[in-house]
Amino acid sequence: MEKVERIVKPFYDALEEGKVLARKCTKCGHVEYPPYLACNKCGNLDTEWIEFAGKGMVTHLLPVGAAFADTDFNKLVGNRVVGVVEIENSDPLNCTILGIKPEEIEELTPQLPLLVRPIITQLDGFKIVCWELDKES
Repeated sequence: MEKVERIVKPFYDALEEGKVLARKCTKCGHVEYPPYLACNKCGNLDTEWIEFAGKGMVTHLLPVGAAFADTDFNKLVGNRVVGVVEIENSDPLNCTILGIKPEEIEELTPQLPLLVRPIITQLDGFKIVCWELDKES
């Protein structure tokens, strides 16, 4: 990776080590994921790196839009949908949820929220974080 901003470099370095990082506000405890330099809840500029080793809850599921339905990413990861994931003390975020076929959304929706866990995926020379249903719980 060339010219990575300082705020994202530790994040991507940690992904290479199999760890997912976030930033935690030292004032209010709000978690910023993906990481930001300032707290979006209270505006505090003093945040620290934390390792996110936990799980989240997916609260909404949507099919991938037609414009993104036939991409190299799909070929790499297989079945996927878009979901809203909530992590404790963090804002909800839109994420890729792996392992779910679009036709399964209707069946899964009444069961929401469902437990999900982060999964680190290799994409075009760098790693990204996706999510998958935590079937072990």
